[in-house]
Amino acid sequence: MRNQKVRQRLAAGKMRLRIRDLRNLGARSEEILAIVGIHSVAQLRARGAVRTYVQLKRAGASRSLNMLWALTGALEPWPEGRHWREVSRGDTRLSLLLAVEDMESSLPPAVSRQPE
Repeated sequence: MRNQKVRQRLAAGKMRLRIRDLRNLGARSEEILAIVGIHSVAQLRARGAVRTYVQLKRAGASRSLNMLWALTGALEPWPEGRHWREVSRGDTRLSLLLAVEDMESSLPPAVSRQPE
């Protein structure tokens, strides 16, 4: 089975898991996450889906809740993960939205940039 071989190579340090290897995320997601300083799966896992989504939203890089669903599904156990549509319709939807709201309310207002 391919996933088993990939897991063995990762465990042996012969392969590095990239953001685009996670379910729901691809090359464009890697570019977007780099805007908020996330360049590795470890950094993404450390920040978590909600915090990352709020940072992306504040940076103007993502306004769609689909990114929140995709990040949440991507951080489920690799390589299976969970499809973003399952996350958006699942039991965790409300708790994710409330967590985003709580985090946004606890942060100082974003500084808007005015054209010079």
